[in-house]
Amino acid sequence: MESSTMRDVIAVETHSSPRWGLIILLAILGPAASVALVPSAPARVALAAVAVIGLSALAMAWGGFQYRFLRHGVEIRVLGFHLRTISKQAIVSYSIEPWAFLRGYGIRGMGSTRAYVWGNKVVHIKTTNGEVFLGHSDPERIVRDLDRMTGLVRSGLSTQPQLSGNDVLPGDSMNRDMNRNWYTAAIWLMWLVLPVTALNYWRAWDQLPARMAVHFDANWQPNGYTPREGALMLGLGIMAFMLVIFTGGGFILRAAKSSPAWPMLVLFYVVLGVACYGNYSIIRFNLNMLAPHPPPVNINVP
Repeated sequence: MESSTMRDVIAVETHSSPRWGLIILLAILGPAASVALVPSAPARVALAAVAVIGLSALAMAWGGFQYRFLRHGVEIRVLGFHLRTISKQAIVSYSIEPWAFLRGYGIRGMGSTRAYVWGNKVVHIKTTNGEVFLGHSDPERIVRDLDRMTGLVRSGLSTQPQLSGNDVLPGDSMNRDMNRNWYTAAIWLMWLVLPVTALNYWRAWDQLPARMAVHFDANWQPNGYTPREGALMLGLGIMAFMLVIFTGGGFILRAAKSSPAWPMLVLFYVVLGVACYGNYSIIRFNLNMLAPHPPPVNINVP
């Protein structure tokens, strides 16, 4: 059986992205380190879950997708797991297509459309039951492998960049391009809350107590404490987790041309602003706990 399978293999291509792996690694450093520093068991479980999800995404980006071109179709695998098979008989056409930077990577798509990519150079495969996108740094190789698998003549296929339904047509107005650029800039601007939060801790670091209050009841009385380093890691970890979720959600909404994209981005900013103010309030509260209070003044009324 194994020799028969090997005879069926025409080519094997791997599409990975160490760059995205590094970005994901930096994003999960905070939650991973906080697991050992946060004393609360529920918080540890939540942070550990975030770290596990992040490590899984890191492994997917670093290992990449494997495309196996067989005589009967294309197999798509990740980390050794079979994701799907595209039958040769179901393939209608395929062409090279450029994507805008950060259109969305990993396993993504809705309905009958699926993408398995880690870059912005893709091959768009149209099938009888949907559309599939495969990525590669050299998409011409994917096209050549598909040529060999289908037996079609390369000159009979369109390998020039084509637009899909999610792309902006060349005749669209400049306002749409500017809108997309402003939207992208607004998404990346959210990440400023990380250095702002770190700066707030850095400015007050020498004055903060070794054991900080980080959780409060309804009357704003502390009922949860952690070491100073744990408070920093917890604050940055929660921020990093929300930023990863909001950034991915923002780009998915933009790619889908969803009308609530801008309102949702405003909501993301509001949530991040509340979280940033929460970190600031925790710092101020702990500083005030250490601040000397003046003795009461007794006023004698004759």
